[in-house]
Amino acid sequence: MIPTYNENLIINAIEKVSKDVVNIASVRMAKDQLLRIFPIEGVGSGVIIDKKGYILTNNHVIERADKLKVTTTDGNVFDGIVVGTDKITDLAVIRIESKEALPFAELGNSDELRIGQIVIAIGNPFGLSGGPTVTAGIISALSRKLQFENGILELVQTDASINPGNSGGPLINTNGEIIAIST
Repeated sequence: MIPTYNENLIINAIEKVSKDVVNIASVRMAKDQLLRIFPIEGVGSGVIIDKKGYILTNNHVIERADKLKVTTTDGNVFDGIVVGTDKITDLAVIRIESKEALPFAELGNSDELRIGQIVIAIGNPFGLSGGPTVTAGIISALSRKLQFENGILELVQTDASINPGNSGGPLINTNGEIIAIST
């Protein structure tokens, strides 16, 4: 249980960042055994990191997508364009084009993290509408190494609940700075 004296820190951090979290819907075309083409849809999260529309997310959220639809918290829908990907760190940057400056979240410094520090995960689990979902917890471990098909991933472990669809959303500190991306 998080002490109540930290409640305003958490609320302020969420209010600072939640408008910058987006829903990412990906569609890739696949063939079945009879060579019929059909769409496979996926869903994830991302966070706007620049007023020009650059969005940080997970590589596995956008990997092999033929089409990306990005929905902002105010309900605007944009086509997403892949800018860069990195399979080893499971990170990707996509971009949306908007005529207006977009709100964006600040990047923090993950080198300054400490075990026991309060963190907040923001994302769009299960592709639910109505804006992002928030969970809070603490940093459980630093430099947690996890073997996967593309190598070894070094992670920040938290006990904040992460559900399908949260992937690509930010893990923030109580200052409202991005300190990791949920995967």
